[in-house]
Amino acid sequence: MIDTSTTNSPVAQRLEYHLRLRPHLSERIHRELLMALHRRGIASIDAIHDQARTRMGRGDAPIVDDPNQAERDRWDERERDLVEEITREFACAHLSPADVDDLVNLTLKREEVQSLENVANRANVSFRELADQIQRYCELPLQEPKLMHAEVVGTRVALTRHLLSDQLEFIGIAKNHLHIRDFYEITKRMIGNDQGMGRIGGKAGGMTLAHGILAAAEENKAPFLPIAIPESYYLRSDVVEDFLRLNRLDEYQSQKYKPIEDVTREYPLIRGVFRNGDFPLKIVHGLRNVLDRLGTHPLIVRSSSLLEDRFGTAFCGKYASVFLANQGSLEERLRALLGAVAEVYASVMAPDPILYRREHNLIDYVEEMAVLIQKVVGFTFGDYFLPAFAGVAFSRNEYRWSPRIERQDGLARLVMGLGTRAVDRSGADYPRMVALGAPTLRPESTVQEILRCAQQTLDVIDLKRNRLTSVRLQELLRDHLDFPLLDKLVSVYQDDELFAPTGLRVDADPARLCITFDKLLRATPFTQRLRQLLTTLESAYGLPVDMEFACDGERLYLLQCRTQSQARDAAPVTVPADIPAADVIFDAHRYVRTGLIEGIKYLVYVDPNAYDAIPTREQRIALARVVGRINHALERRSFILVGPGRWGSNDIRLGVPVRYADINRCRMLIEVARQKDGFLPEVSFGTHFFQDLVEADIHYLPLYPDEKGNRFNEAFLNTSPNLLPDLVPDDAEFATFVRVIHVPAVAAGRTLRIAMDGQSDYGVAYLH
Repeated sequence: MIDTSTTNSPVAQRLEYHLRLRPHLSERIHRELLMALHRRGIASIDAIHDQARTRMGRGDAPIVDDPNQAERDRWDERERDLVEEITREFACAHLSPADVDDLVNLTLKREEVQSLENVANRANVSFRELADQIQRYCELPLQEPKLMHAEVVGTRVALTRHLLSDQLEFIGIAKNHLHIRDFYEITKRMIGNDQGMGRIGGKAGGMTLAHGILAAAEENKAPFLPIAIPESYYLRSDVVEDFLRLNRLDEYQSQKYKPIEDVTREYPLIRGVFRNGDFPLKIVHGLRNVLDRLGTHPLIVRSSSLLEDRFGTAFCGKYASVFLANQGSLEERLRALLGAVAEVYASVMAPDPILYRREHNLIDYVEEMAVLIQKVVGFTFGDYFLPAFAGVAFSRNEYRWSPRIERQDGLARLVMGLGTRAVDRSGADYPRMVALGAPTLRPESTVQEILRCAQQTLDVIDLKRNRLTSVRLQELLRDHLDFPLLDKLVSVYQDDELFAPTGLRVDADPARLCITFDKLLRATPFTQRLRQLLTTLESAYGLPVDMEFACDGERLYLLQCRTQSQARDAAPVTVPADIPAADVIFDAHRYVRTGLIEGIKYLVYVDPNAYDAIPTREQRIALARVVGRINHALERRSFILVGPGRWGSNDIRLGVPVRYADINRCRMLIEVARQKDGFLPEVSFGTHFFQDLVEADIHYLPLYPDEKGNRFNEAFLNTSPNLLPDLVPDDAEFATFVRVIHVPAVAAGRTLRIAMDGQSDYGVAYLH
């Protein structure tokens, strides 16, 4: 211990206290003191060594200026003791007790962080051992001095790889924004076998990283609608393997290698088998504890595959997510939660994700599905639970409907209620499309168009009926109008005009209310807020991003964040002005994106009138599968799809209910918007379906044949020979509804060419 005959100062007493308390760290504490003296210019390491030699009667150590020899002698044990003694003397003379405390605290942190990194870098470490080591580090006092970034970055990398993602691009960002204490919060909410190890998956990892980035950027600030994430729990990715082994379902791992037709046919059976499978008792116990903690607050059970939300492969909407009203007894709620988790597990075997994996060369990757269990954002309103509004925002706007809109300004899709209507194509109404640089600029040009296209129906959780449902705005507000932020979300229709409410309270007949978000966009900093969040995230990621969010009226909850699927930039295109009228198949004047598509040999056409005449839901779904078989029978990228309303809609009345696997090989997808009962199809921009098109480099174009000046050659489409019976003979009965036209055969060897100029908002398809 300290030679008290030399000094009995407060510093000496403080040092003696620490060394007696932590004798196993004596060498490291002395090293920290020595380094502090050296860094502050008080005494160099060599000078202290020379003093030790002098006390031993040896004199200064000679310095050998020869690169082939050691510069100085090593210390022997006696010199080492003297070096520590002299170090303490210098410390007593030049440091304060607070300095000593700081250096010892730093030593403790370095010791613990190194131990944690060593544990985290072990390939076979168990979850319990790693979690306990993280907790041990986090029990150190949160005080200065802090470790330097370089001292903790290796530990952050190891923890990210074990608990979040092994993708290098993700790790490269996370190591600069996630702290060790963030991982502690994650491990406290992870569910799985203590002896196993798994990750929380891509969706949960992306949400956690984005929140870490934004929270750090807004520390000590009070922004409009502060950012938050919902209370979340994580069923680790290794739990699905335990589930498969327990139920002897390993045989289904081979589904991904089967023909896609077999995958499609067998998936309903797999869902049923999985839904009724058993779970390990420890997992059941963990989920019961989660429900006990959360009570009857509605939940969403979300997929969080290790492949999901990766850089370059987003898997938008490919896996299942299940809303739970979470009402009833604990055991009833537990049974529903287990069923929802099993549904998410089964969705790994669905045709869309399997085909998507094949196309992105990920089919041989060992798929592990983690599950994210979250409290639904929102509040109780009557019998319903819902957020005030929700949506999805993009830092880059891939399609612009006006020259005033800039790509870099970004885009948002807003809906009242749950955000399902912002990302899915369901229902006969639309989300509010917001160009974040020009938020009041609408795609619609008249009040009547706004009324016709405005959202009429909200997705909500019905607490009384214990399920997800949809409700009309007028029904939701029938009993009272005390809905949070209502004045910001609706306008009042009066005297053929729309007016934003003048005060904070809305006092009007619910039948005259129209969801517009006008006041939110004009009278609050909401759009600036979204742009700022997106800019911060894009700067951290180094790539454009998209984020899903929900608002309960007080906070903006981040639900998901990933890199944005981006269309390839197209060179300028000049649309010919001298095309013979007889060669024009169709032209377009709205929502045209620059591009040139040449050499199209086949045109697959679903006649809107024939489709409307199909009497049953089952027949319309069967027609969508016919389109899928045509998609796989034709040469890749040699054809375009033309059909009614909304391709991929969940509402089969509005369009052909195709899946990604039904359209992934086409070169272009075209939606024919025929006037019918005042209906026009929604612009798809920003939906999961649209993101699939962008990612697969499939061009999209809406056509409006009934608008004045537009050309649509129905004679060519309806009278050309139909190759469907020859191409897929088993589906010949659908020839009335689906036409497959071999363009060179009916156009003297010519093919179809589509030239589109986004600047002039004009495109034309013609025989070339």
